[in-house]
Amino acid sequence: MCDPADSSQLKAWLFSQVDLDLCRTRANRVARKYISSIQKRNKETAEDNGNSGKSPVDDPLIEFFARDFAKKKNAFLEEEEGPMQTEELNDYLIPSEEALLVSFYTSKLPSLIGPQAQLPRLRRESKIPATAALLMKRFYLSNSVMVHDPKTIMVSAAFLASKVEDAMTDVRYLEEGTNKLQSPVTTAEIIPAEVILLSGINFELLCFHPYKVILAITEDLRTYLKSEKGRSLVQFSNGSDRPIIGQDLKPMHDTAESILKDVIVSDISLLYTPGQIGLAALMVANEKQKGKENIPQIDLMGYLSHRFEDADISRMRSLLQEIGAQLLELKDGKHGCALHKVDMQKLKGINKKLKKCRIWGIKEKKKKKRKNASGEEGADSKRAKLS
Repeated sequence: MCDPADSSQLKAWLFSQVDLDLCRTRANRVARKYISSIQKRNKETAEDNGNSGKSPVDDPLIEFFARDFAKKKNAFLEEEEGPMQTEELNDYLIPSEEALLVSFYTSKLPSLIGPQAQLPRLRRESKIPATAALLMKRFYLSNSVMVHDPKTIMVSAAFLASKVEDAMTDVRYLEEGTNKLQSPVTTAEIIPAEVILLSGINFELLCFHPYKVILAITEDLRTYLKSEKGRSLVQFSNGSDRPIIGQDLKPMHDTAESILKDVIVSDISLLYTPGQIGLAALMVANEKQKGKENIPQIDLMGYLSHRFEDADISRMRSLLQEIGAQLLELKDGKHGCALHKVDMQKLKGINKKLKKCRIWGIKEKKKKKRKNASGEEGADSKRAKLS
């Protein structure tokens, strides 16, 4: 895996927590202004034509993600507006409500596509839902759920991720998979949403994940811990000094991979590099093996200092501890992970509020047929039917 610092990963996919919040605030503000202009236009049309004043939006706004984020951020700060008024709080979703909704739909991706997919035909490697989750999270850093249906974007992200990761699936299977999840999305909705998704992420598709990091480090540990230097880094709870074997590292590896199930649907993938996340996951997994019989405790920081002699170990330790603490908090539903402890009542309230302010899902009403005085359809209507 290449170093993210030398790739588009650093510029396109990594943020600070402040920047994430800033992006979501800006996306929410842009959406509010856009919806307000549509509502004003519809109201004027309704007054002229005497209709309901609510009509479908043919070409919804798609905010392209800014590559030059620093300039975008400075421009955003310069035009900083005051707090939302009470009527705005009631009429529109706020950024935190949008983020919760996006997190909820992102958490459904592993059930749609991946190793745990409910539909057997959609079972793929773990990196597929991981890529889909990153694409979706990234899209909603510049766009709003009030403008684009998160359920449809979720399915289109799964479809796009299957192509990006060279594990193509038939779009009809995805439609069938949404039926299994009792949240149907049709093929006719998925295809246009994929184009919208591509535009919203500025066609930046290359994603990196921690899976290879965990595998590579585990494989290197198997060899290194048998060396003279490596043996001093291993301890068994029963005091045994036997040489380490490959199977000894399996519990740590499997626990680290299980931690990534929460990581991929959270914001952590947007905050740290895959290498940092993979190392932190291994350290947390290693701690969880403490006291277990015949399972070794490994001095991972000692291993890193031996293998990467030029690295700033104290800084690395501090960073890995910071990430590790956040990984442990994912089980509490923090950091955008909606796999655990989701407040469903709050979510229902957000959905109820969304129905009032969204601009998607509005269908064009068909005009009623004119009838003559006797209550029968006119002759023109009958001729139309016969033809």
